[in-house]
Amino acid sequence: MRLPAVVLAAALSLTSFTTVLTGCPGPTFVVQQYTGPQREADTIAILRVNASDTVRLVTLDDENVDVPLESDSRLHIELLPGRHTLSVRSASSSDRLEPLVLQAEAGKVYRVAIGSEARVWEVSRGSDAQMRDVTTK
Repeated sequence: MRLPAVVLAAALSLTSFTTVLTGCPGPTFVVQQYTGPQREADTIAILRVNASDTVRLVTLDDENVDVPLESDSRLHIELLPGRHTLSVRSASSSDRLEPLVLQAEAGKVYRVAIGSEARVWEVSRGSDAQMRDVTTK
């Protein structure tokens, strides 16, 4: 089961769903995209969305996840390993870019970045530095 946008928006509005990570100036909202109890970190993947980035996540596996975030916050969407389809847009436009596909691996953190085109990157959990392009078609 995928997380409906209404549930995502409600979760983001509740402070009980936030955690502040060391070194991060604002809150990190954690949303579970799978059903059932919370899973161990080494059994799931995280799709990270930084509100200060120039990219906005619009859909994840055909579910609307385009929610406003404060400029100092970020969103962590917990995913099961496997194939996920994303649509994104530039923060300065409402036009969606070409869909992206991610083959998520357990224990990994991912983030979408826009350069000459939108790409999905595996990033360092601690520093958020881009490590490798993992975009698949």
